[in-house]
Amino acid sequence: MSSSRFNAALVLEYKKAIATMVVKRSNDLPAPKPSDVANALGIKTISIDWLAGDGSDRCYYRLTSVELRDSLVLMQLSGNDAQALRNNGYDWIKIADILVSRGIPVPRVVTPIPEHAALVIEDYGDVMLEGRIFELADKNDSEIARDLYRQAAGIACQFLTIPRTQGGVWCNRAFDAERFVWELNFFVQKYATSIAGINFSAGEKSTFDAEARSLSETLARHSKYFVHRDYHSRNIMVKNHRLAIIDFQDARLGPPAYDFVSLFFDSYVPFKGKQRREMLEEGIAQVDEKCGDSIACEIQETWKPTLLQRQLKAIGSFGFLTRDKQRGNYLRYVAPALSTLEEQEVYDQRWPFISGELPQKMRHFLGTAL
Repeated sequence: MSSSRFNAALVLEYKKAIATMVVKRSNDLPAPKPSDVANALGIKTISIDWLAGDGSDRCYYRLTSVELRDSLVLMQLSGNDAQALRNNGYDWIKIADILVSRGIPVPRVVTPIPEHAALVIEDYGDVMLEGRIFELADKNDSEIARDLYRQAAGIACQFLTIPRTQGGVWCNRAFDAERFVWELNFFVQKYATSIAGINFSAGEKSTFDAEARSLSETLARHSKYFVHRDYHSRNIMVKNHRLAIIDFQDARLGPPAYDFVSLFFDSYVPFKGKQRREMLEEGIAQVDEKCGDSIACEIQETWKPTLLQRQLKAIGSFGFLTRDKQRGNYLRYVAPALSTLEEQEVYDQRWPFISGELPQKMRHFLGTAL
């Protein structure tokens, strides 16, 4: 794999975007007092330092002490997550237990501190897969990048082997047709209409609604597998060339292609379209070997409509995080997301407006906005 597989023109833009992520937000949740955290860990003193986060409403802090062998991370919760932790029902812990039981690398739980809506977990460092890919792009070392993505694809294969269990938290929610439709409408509300200024005529709105329902029902028929839901380079940590998965608390039933398109067509990393497609094909080959040819064929048949829905939802999230949540300029990722839809030729005659006309309207907006 040659270094030309990295999109050099995008690397600088991505680095600028990362720079906006390390600015401490004014609405960050404060950590508990050091004495309270030290007491929970059974030690005398501790230092608490803020960590940069992403689009999550959770906040993270690094814990260090001469009394600890290794640093730890404190996850500060709020809202429903905080209440769930107090009620001994926080999904992060439940899903972590499932993943650990399957040998999937996730930060281990050290101790919950429910009275302060906090959870102390293992520290996997500061290097996200995204940041590691930028380092490798600077060094023109794309083979290590390829290996990291092979590892990540292997973990996605492990997701597919997790059995459904009665009462399992992830089995009680799904990417059903209603969820997929909601996400497509979210894209319209948070980006297409409010930012791109795409105002549907009555006929276009009717067509969009019908095609969104058709696309969503098609995908929902495949929602039979464990999916992480947000499996991309900012939710994969790299430490000593080992990967660990984070932000998995919203795992649910979904199509087998979902985590693979999230991983390989992630707008945060500067791969070219051909390289993304090659990595996907390698991932499907891993599925064939580890999970069976029936699941591999299912991914092969559904990855394009899955990618279409996922990318539109992601573009809506970029608008929401930028305008509503004020988390930085996520709108810079819209162009790469749209380019992915174009490069991977997702046009489908079953939903020509959503897969064809609508992306063209978005491309026109981006062209006039330059």
